[in-house]
Amino acid sequence: MDTLVCMRVFSHVVERGSFTAAARNLGLSNALASKYVAHLEDRLDARLLNRTTRKVSPTQAGRAYYERCVGILERVDELEDAVQLQTHTPRGHLKIAGPRIMGEAVLAACVNDFLGKFDLVTVDLALEERTVDLVAEGFDLAVRIGKLADSSMIARRIADYRYVICASPDYLTDAGEPAHPTDLPGHTCIVNSVISPTNQWQFIFDGNRKSITVKPRARVNADAAIYNMVLSGRGVGLCLLPTVEADIASGRLVRLLQDYEAYDRSVYLVYPHSRHLATKVRAFVDHAADWFKRL
Repeated sequence: MDTLVCMRVFSHVVERGSFTAAARNLGLSNALASKYVAHLEDRLDARLLNRTTRKVSPTQAGRAYYERCVGILERVDELEDAVQLQTHTPRGHLKIAGPRIMGEAVLAACVNDFLGKFDLVTVDLALEERTVDLVAEGFDLAVRIGKLADSSMIARRIADYRYVICASPDYLTDAGEPAHPTDLPGHTCIVNSVISPTNQWQFIFDGNRKSITVKPRARVNADAAIYNMVLSGRGVGLCLLPTVEADIASGRLVRLLQDYEAYDRSVYLVYPHSRHLATKVRAFVDHAADWFKRL
């Protein structure tokens, strides 16, 4: 067996604390991951891991070996990426996370365009409403919207969008169209509990930013669910503009109170710090930054 492959599998097992998580991240079966580590232990004539039914942890020898493994693997990756940079051929598997609401409408198109440019790269795109743990879950990078929590990750802003007030034509036929933000307390609303925890929506009028308390028919912490409820005529809601532009253009949704909008949000690419950014990651970061600017 290739020693470098064995070292890489071993390091993933140590970092994730289990063969299952390491195998999933590397696209291997549990049995094959275990075989790679066993081959490494046989070659070194040393036990590198303590194995129990609940946890895998490095032995003293395993910890020392792991610390040197990481440096060797980083240098190998740097060498391979340096060659790829010279030939302009990013390659390998790229694991990307993104929000479902933007992912289905926008991010998937960005990834599709990327695959058309770099045919030696494969992509695993996971669309989640939750915020994934990039390191623990083995993601190369994530797309995130809005204010970012403090972290050790690198964040690159690639676009600015806004949330807009929308409703379906059927809802407006029954309830009437609000002409001013102060009309909203008389309407049924679908509230994003993350953006508006106290059921207050922000608007700009009379030269100031002002809060309007709305009456929620539903409070939801996921943009995709809010979009579906608004589209179904359940009420007025805040929706991310790129995800509803086609519906507005087709008349399936109506954009309301446009003169008073106050919800600008930034879109970021987030990825772990590294002494050397993999060519495939750098290629996607640059591609996405350019692609989003052209929207």
